[in-house]
Amino acid sequence: MKTNLLFVFSILLLALLPSTCGPLWQGNPLPPGTVIPSLAPNIASPTFTATPLPPTVTPIPPTETPRTLPVVAQPAITSIDMLDEMNGWAIGEAYILRTEDGGVTWLNATPGGLTSVSFSVTYFFMNATTAWVVLPSADYTTGTLYQTADGGLTWVSSPVPFSGGSLQFLDAQSGWMLASLGAGAGSEAVAVFKATAVGANWNQVYVNDLTVPGSSDSLPLSGQKSGMTFLDATHGWVTGSVPMDSYVYLFSTQDGGQSWTHQEVSLPPGFETAMTSADTPRFFTSTDGIFHAGLYAASSASVFYRTQDGGATWTPTFPVNMVGGYAIANLQDVWLWDGGPAMLASHDSGTTWNLVNTNINVTDILMTIDFVNATTGWTLTGDASSHYSLYKTIDGGATWNALIP
Repeated sequence: MKTNLLFVFSILLLALLPSTCGPLWQGNPLPPGTVIPSLAPNIASPTFTATPLPPTVTPIPPTETPRTLPVVAQPAITSIDMLDEMNGWAIGEAYILRTEDGGVTWLNATPGGLTSVSFSVTYFFMNATTAWVVLPSADYTTGTLYQTADGGLTWVSSPVPFSGGSLQFLDAQSGWMLASLGAGAGSEAVAVFKATAVGANWNQVYVNDLTVPGSSDSLPLSGQKSGMTFLDATHGWVTGSVPMDSYVYLFSTQDGGQSWTHQEVSLPPGFETAMTSADTPRFFTSTDGIFHAGLYAASSASVFYRTQDGGATWTPTFPVNMVGGYAIANLQDVWLWDGGPAMLASHDSGTTWNLVNTNINVTDILMTIDFVNATTGWTLTGDASSHYSLYKTIDGGATWNALIP
């Protein structure tokens, strides 16, 4: 019995060897030219049903919740600067504001810790993310500069040796400030500061206050200054007004503001003996710019001056008998409005003008108008009770809809 069982066990073991141990020659070197026969030439290969593996999941690292600015409902806006049809900034009685939807919604971009924003705030809004704001100190001789590069989510502050004036940046590091040092009796003392180190450091490059050492009168003490514009690192202009016939207050510099020269420009026919007030030029290319001037003679008028040679020469366009607010959208599209039932629009730099009848009359309460192209603009009004309203047009000024009634 034991012999039979041992015989059966041996037969079974031999039968299992090919499938469990593999070919007998596996692991041994074969003579050259040896042909390996198929183990089972007449047996079909077994089939298997594959079980799908679960998909590989790549873990996503946690992300920081995006910071957002709070919405301010119906803010009291006192100044507006729109950059395009959607994006713009504004100054309110209590806020620095930003919009991303054309003025329908306003976001509170006020630097942390500030509870109010004064009317004397100075600002420069470069684009939707980059801005500078100067708030004066209590003595109005120094101030604090706030700057943001993320649309007002965060601000960096630094003390500055001025309190207000005309601020401009060519890029994130190159800036100028025409700082007012005090005005009276038709004169205004000013100093010109140039920014370095992203606006944190300021060097005084010019002053016309005769009580200050190193002062110069190349930019006269006489005259009220309306602002300063630089085209590049060396060429800039200061504009203003002075009670003098046949004189346009336009001074230029070619050395970055260290010295200034009066620039002669002609007055248009019929206004050769007028007194004037000039506003700072706006440049849209390295050669093309435009500025507005008011003309005051027997009748009052407005005229726009054009340059096509980088400000070396300025030519007046056609004067029109309207003074008040104006807007320059680009080299071609400009507007004039006294707040009455009609406004004037030009689409050839002020050479010809069209009368645009409006659906609102804001005489005596018009504060400013601002256009970004030939059709889209905003107007801001304020009455004696400090109620401010904001309107928008998308048809060139004919129809105005209230965004803030």
